[in-house]
Amino acid sequence: MPLNLFSRSFSPGKSPPRRSVSLSSLKRESDKTGQDISHDFSKIKLNIGGQNATFEDGEWISGGGSRGRMNNREVARLQQQNQTLLEENNLLKLKVELLLDMAP
Repeated sequence: MPLNLFSRSFSPGKSPPRRSVSLSSLKRESDKTGQDISHDFSKIKLNIGGQNATFEDGEWISGGGSRGRMNNREVARLQQQNQTLLEENNLLKLKVELLLDMAP
């Protein structure tokens, strides 16, 4: 009695059509029934490379851990103050150099 395993070709049955499933979180009514969805996005928190930032009241506020929180206005003020101090330092260096040139 010869074994004839390959005499019939394989023909699988037709599979039933799949139902489309929405991946949108807006369609999930069981999670947010009656609540404003935009309320969840009022505070956006971001962590990139260990640096934390939060978007509050239309401004990005960086969370510096132990350094505290510093907003963009404070950073701009400190940069302006730094620029002023650098200019003053350069002027004082020039004055010292002129005084040393005038010394006998």
